[in-house]
Amino acid sequence: MPSNPSLRLIQVSDLHLGAGREHHLDNWRKVLAWVARERPDRVVVNGDLIMSDPDTDSDHAFARTQVDLLGVPTHYLPGNHDIGDNVRFGKMEQRVNADRLACFRRHYGEDRWSFSAAGWGFVGVNAQLFGSGGLPEEDDQWRWLESALREHGGRPIAFFLHKPLFLDHPGEGDHDDLTLRQSVIDAASRTRLLDLAHRFGIKLVSCGHKHQTRTFSLDGIYHFWGPATACVNSPPTALHWGTREVGFIDYRFCSDGTFDHRIVGADFLFRHENYVRKLADPSAH
Repeated sequence: MPSNPSLRLIQVSDLHLGAGREHHLDNWRKVLAWVARERPDRVVVNGDLIMSDPDTDSDHAFARTQVDLLGVPTHYLPGNHDIGDNVRFGKMEQRVNADRLACFRRHYGEDRWSFSAAGWGFVGVNAQLFGSGGLPEEDDQWRWLESALREHGGRPIAFFLHKPLFLDHPGEGDHDDLTLRQSVIDAASRTRLLDLAHRFGIKLVSCGHKHQTRTFSLDGIYHFWGPATACVNSPPTALHWGTREVGFIDYRFCSDGTFDHRIVGADFLFRHENYVRKLADPSAH
């Protein structure tokens, strides 16, 4: 690791914690133990904190209690299971609305954020608001985002959100298949985000959602899909874009504009196969 001043930031994603339900909690306890040993500077929780249903208030309360056990400064972002899916481009029956967003903010205090450290800017946004079809909260976030990026004033920027920007290429259209369509940000929002990324110096985009690990660089931006701490999804025969593994990302950002990363946890977390649970009980999550 570089010796110059740095920030160690851990991204955990897709925790899928539920009140009174033990599955996935075993892995979260292992994450807590790792953080207690390693003591990173900050943690980003990158969406899907709760098991599945955004209207289950007890799951939100339980997830917040569990994340508080990290004991280090933590920043929250919502996923589709936390506040509902994107209005026009989602798949879940529940879609994001003002009430679900207010619930998330009540439990976690924020759904977007910006801060500076170690010569870098860090910005997190609510991916579920993109493609809303006119929700005022989406327009407000676009205004906030451009202002937040501008305030970082030429620093390299690490950008966090729940869903990937695209599957194969930034020029791809919105998919007809609902599962693929729900997997990523809609095409119009993606184009707008990438324009901002190039204008303001976003160097890294880090997401979750797909329960897969994937890293690549394109047009000067590094893209990271962080694995889930909870489980892997879909049977092994399904099409995957990344590695089916559990874990989280350990980043170190340095004041010279460089960064390092490693994927942690595949060697000590339980690699829960979520499709097995669903085959045994189709109503399970």
